[in-house]
Amino acid sequence: MTTVQDILNAARALSPVEQLEIIQALSHALKQHYAQELQRDAQLPPRVMGLDKGAAQISEDFDAELPDDFWLGGDNEIVT
Repeated sequence: MTTVQDILNAARALSPVEQLEIIQALSHALKQHYAQELQRDAQLPPRVMGLDKGAAQISEDFDAELPDDFWLGGDNEIVT
């Protein structure tokens, strides 16, 4: 059996009230976890667009078809 199956089998052995209590506790824990993540994200400085503008260039032959030896494992060297 997998861990998920073990958990489901154990949950089926509980009464409906106990199942509800576990679901409520998990829900509360998840809400706290995601609230903390939202607080942490809110403290990050805002992103500034364009800081790395021009840092990379795309080759003119970017859309060109690749040679067969590229796909077949030829001895192509990386050109920098």
